[in-house]
Amino acid sequence: MTITTIMKMNNMGSEQEDNQQNPNENNANGVDRAWLTKAKETIGQWAYIMLRDADDHDIDWDWVRSLDLEHGIGVATAADLEPGAAIGVHDLLKADLEIRDRLEAIIAKMSMVFMRDFDRHIKTYELPRALAYADRRLTDQIDLLRDRGVAEGLWTVTDEDRERVTVPVLHAADGSGLTDDDLADVQDRTAEIVNARAEKRKADREKREESRHERRMALFEADEKHYGSVEAGPDESAPADSSSDAGSPDYLIEGQPVINDDNPAVPNVEQEHVDETAVPEMRYEKSRHAAAEHVAARAAAAPKDYWREVYLPGRDVDNVMGIDLETNGTEPYRAYIIDVGFEYMNMKSSRPTQLPDDYRYDKDYYESGDAYDQHRFSFGVTPEAARHGNEFIIQLTGIDISQRTGAGFPLFDEDPAAQADLLRRLTTQPFVAHMATFEHSFFMLNVAGYAEAYRNGHVTIIDTLPMSRLWDEGSVPCEGHPDGDNTLDAYAKRQGALREDDAERHLGLEDTHIMLLAMKHHLTQLKAEARGPWGPGGKAGVGGKRIVNYRRRRRW
Repeated sequence: MTITTIMKMNNMGSEQEDNQQNPNENNANGVDRAWLTKAKETIGQWAYIMLRDADDHDIDWDWVRSLDLEHGIGVATAADLEPGAAIGVHDLLKADLEIRDRLEAIIAKMSMVFMRDFDRHIKTYELPRALAYADRRLTDQIDLLRDRGVAEGLWTVTDEDRERVTVPVLHAADGSGLTDDDLADVQDRTAEIVNARAEKRKADREKREESRHERRMALFEADEKHYGSVEAGPDESAPADSSSDAGSPDYLIEGQPVINDDNPAVPNVEQEHVDETAVPEMRYEKSRHAAAEHVAARAAAAPKDYWREVYLPGRDVDNVMGIDLETNGTEPYRAYIIDVGFEYMNMKSSRPTQLPDDYRYDKDYYESGDAYDQHRFSFGVTPEAARHGNEFIIQLTGIDISQRTGAGFPLFDEDPAAQADLLRRLTTQPFVAHMATFEHSFFMLNVAGYAEAYRNGHVTIIDTLPMSRLWDEGSVPCEGHPDGDNTLDAYAKRQGALREDDAERHLGLEDTHIMLLAMKHHLTQLKAEARGPWGPGGKAGVGGKRIVNYRRRRRW
């Protein structure tokens, strides 16, 4: 059964059907979702720049324009989510998964395209945020359709690790009359897609590195022709059996050319004035190493092996805002932000004395220390996400999302005031997070104006993860942690911010607090030992990752 057929079946005789039968319809809570439809006005800008999606497929922007982002992009109605509904759950699930795979391939490409739009053809990032908003509700619907299949005795669901991601896998239930092969077209393809993209990125990196190496070698050969053969020296008139030949016993002593009377290609000082064909020593030294200098310069400009180094702090970092998010999943276009904690701390200057210092954290032994202006905010999920629940999140954080609905738990992606307040804080001073790319990815698709501010250079991001990996001698490789144990829990314990017999709380504010305490202690120690930002290769200034605005040179 096709998507079109299912939609026609749902629309038969229901032209006057109440909107609230659709789980994603506007409700009576006063939320204005008109911005979702308005975001589609920028499709023309995206279509001009972005022709293909993350899987290298052509994008049908008319299809994107046809999506009803305000009221739901899935094929099922609220009634279809209930066991025993008229339309078979298999066909509904298959249709929804096809929509999600197609949509997410577009979303996955949008961040890179937006950041590389140096000519600013794309004015805002509202469209990706709107697509992610709709995709979250579609994921809720997919989860409930899987639950319906379980309730109808068609299949069981288990979470299984598939290389880089964990996915729900359907297995035919006993007595269902189905086999696992019958469920092949309703299996979650996320792992297949993500792993294929990762392999493609790896192949592209290897190809770029090979191309870079070929360019270096071409430059090296060009320099040899320009300056003279490295093997023969700049004076190629030297006889073939000259001691200037490579491999000759007196050719190099600890990497330096031998100056003697037996080597006509390497004259002594007296010969410089009498032999017009001789090459002066200083000129020979310069030309002798010119090619190597070119290669070394290009190697130094090549991307660093560890890409997170760009997030390291500089030696002048001071006032920062630490932040940590808790979510009900790992993908920012599928999961909801359910807990936000942030606070401020000065790494160099004194703590503001006029502010209270008696804040109480979830852990009794946590002391405020130098932290100030602490905040904790709780957000909710849709009724559909609450109905599905999430046992893993309960075990990890203690947060039961099945209880996170209603007026007391607004949805972060529907709370423009909360987004505006957070954006103001994120752009006022550097923000710090542990594995900051996680927070950054959620901000991009949840906080109105964040992507634009980041692209324009108004956001500075510092990450304590590379601090742990590169500057903490206690972060040693071990089984299970080939690069060292650089989790926030391990880093905070090594830096004295968390007791050895305790564990990371996995709540936004508590994790933020131990992170900032660990960072400040670590920076103090590094400065005393002239390491890290104060050592070789350390950064001056604030450091961190910040977009430098691209300015095209004007051509006259």
